Formats: sequence, C-alpha cells, structure tokens
Amino acid sequence: MYYYHHYQPQTQTTNTQNSNQSPLTSLVGTEVKINRGGPESVTGVLLSVQSDFIVVKTKDSIVYISTSHIKSISEIDSNKSNRSGMSVKFITANSFTALFQKLNHHFVQINRGGPEKIEGFVADSTQDYLLLLVNKELVRVPISHIKTVNVIGKTSNNKNNNKSSSSGNKSKSNGNKSGNKSGNKSGNKSGNKSGSKSGNKSRR
Repeated sequence: MYYYHHYQPQTQTTNTQNSNQSPLTSLVGTEVKINRGGPESVTGVLLSVQSDFIVVKTKDSIVYISTSHIKSISEIDSNKSNRSGMSVKFITANSFTALFQKLNHHFVQINRGGPEKIEGFVADSTQDYLLLLVNKELVRVPISHIKTVNVIGKTSNNKNNNKSSSSGNKSKSNGNKSGNKSGNKSGNKSGNKSGSKSGNKSRR
C-alpha cells in the first residue's frame, strides 16, 4: 500500500520552527541537480526533504535519495511559479529505512546506474538489509549501500487483479463461443427441417 503525500509549492515563512529545519527545505519546489555527474546524478524538482532522504521528481519517475550519499546539490531553476499547478504523489516515511518497509511487495530500482544498479521485487526489509527477488534469486542488499530507489513496476496485488480480470474475460469469451455454437446448431437444425418439409410437400 502506498502512503502518499501531495506536494503543493508554497512560499517559505520564517519562524522559530524553521531554525530546526534542513537548509535544503528552502529549495523545495525548485529544479535541482543532485551530484555533479556519473550514474548517481539526478536532475528534477525537489518535492520534499525528510529526516535522512529527499524526494525528487524526474522526467520519468519519483526518486528517493539518501542524504548520506549526496555530494552536492545545484539549483538549476528557482522559479517556483512554473510549477504552481503541479500536484505529485509520493511516499513519506520517518527514515530511509522505514521507506523500504512501505515499499514491500513493489518492483523497484536500486541505484541509478553502474554495477550497483539492481532491479527486483521487494520481498522484505529489516533495519540493515533489503531482501530483493531478482530473476527468482533472493538478493540481500545492505541499506547503507543504497543511494537511490524508485518504483518501476506494479504491486503484486495489481498483478493478481489483472490475472483475475483476464480470466473473467476468458470465461466470458468462452460463454459467447458456446452460446454462438448452440444458437447456430439449433438454427441450422430448424432451418433444415422446415426446408425439407416444404420441399417434400411441393413435390407431392
């Protein structure tokens, strides 16, 4: 199950509580570039700043980035008015570890590229490890080594629903076939009978 938070760009206000917030909070709603280059570089709109991870909307996905692996953040476009009408759903959690608990039974991509990139089905997660099902093989990934994660597929519930709906469609189509066959048979029989009878009468 997803736990969504809806992002709506807002202007930041100054008060006593903001002194305890992360300096990155002021960048929420702006387009940023995380890390300067390489496979772990991410460019997109900063949606949220959590306790130890941030949420960035790229062109094709929502990416959750562990702050412990962030080397730099560059502000590309600070004009928040361009995104004033944008409403995006994303998952919130108390920590990066807790995020994976909410990603149970989802298909995800771990890390953006390179040899550390891995895609699989989240079977389970603990405080230290993420258990992924990758091509029928269980792989344990230390959460401390995970830099980014994003959802790439449907949940297992959605797959089951799709299977049940497809089976229902098959049964319906089979019903239509049997109905058409029986209807055609009865129609042909009655037609043949009436035709043969009228033909015999005319001959007499």
